[in-house]
Amino acid sequence: MKKITILLLLISLAGCSEKSNLQEEFICATKKFSNTEEVSDFKNKFSITYPKKWKTQLYFDSIQTQIIAADTTRNFTDTYTINIEYNSGDLELNEKFRTGILAELSEAEQQVLKSKTTTFKGKPCFWTISKGKKATYDYFYFELFMKQNKLNYFKITSEVYGNTNIDTRFCESIAIIETLKFLD
Repeated sequence: MKKITILLLLISLAGCSEKSNLQEEFICATKKFSNTEEVSDFKNKFSITYPKKWKTQLYFDSIQTQIIAADTTRNFTDTYTINIEYNSGDLELNEKFRTGILAELSEAEQQVLKSKTTTFKGKPCFWTISKGKKATYDYFYFELFMKQNKLNYFKITSEVYGNTNIDTRFCESIAIIETLKFLD
């Protein structure tokens, strides 16, 4: 917990032009994975690049398409999950929306550590980091809402379980999230 708190306190001091905007926000070293594959969603709206050894699941229905991925070769408290959803609907990143997301996290008994309205991939977004508990495990939850256009938006989440190597695993998940490509 101390590391993530220090990480969040240092966010305002970040700045390196070689890093992407989320990596700058979270003071992550630029991370590249080897032996990767690019996975596209069922509706060909986006793709993401994951290590080949990861387990991925794809889902779609009439209003969304998503890719869920995790490294299932590691112990639960040594890994993290990533979920990327492309949803139909007009996302309004206004104060009412932000207040609603923060209230939902609070109702789920998650402590919000940081939230910010900014841009990601050149698109307006709002993200949060919170800490909570699932069963007996502590976990950190990253949630990003990004407006793609008037009719569609992304919801991107990552969950980091346990209390060891939180910063490393969080930065790895950010590196994967930043491989997001828009396909339409």
